[in-house]
Amino acid sequence: MYVTGTMHNRGRMIVGSYLTKHMLKHWRIGQAWFEHCLIDWDPAANAMGWQWVAGSGPDAAPYFRVFNPETQAAKFDADAACIHHFVAELAPEPGPEARVLRRLPRSWGLSPDAPYPKPLVGLPEGRARARAAYKNRA
Repeated sequence: MYVTGTMHNRGRMIVGSYLTKHMLKHWRIGQAWFEHCLIDWDPAANAMGWQWVAGSGPDAAPYFRVFNPETQAAKFDADAACIHHFVAELAPEPGPEARVLRRLPRSWGLSPDAPYPKPLVGLPEGRARARAAYKNRA
């Protein structure tokens, strides 16, 4: 997203679910980031998309639905073409989009040769945290 200014809708849903459910962050954080980064950003679609994935919008996914990024990748990117196209650390031979870092802030200290970072929150741990948070709200 930060390199091309675009992101497939499936990717947006996975990112949104991870941020709001695994990381337990407010959907408006993601809304603001997408507004900053995406060239195809639309005010209404962006807000409604984030509310949908967070489970708080008028036509939202069930609040307890937590996307699993690994399951989503297996289902929608089975041959890992998208992952290999954009993630240098996970590609056997990274293409140009995976190695473009010139648009990223230097303060991030990223390098295409750096090892892939560890998750901030593991998938099972994040799912359990989200389910516990929602259970305690009922």
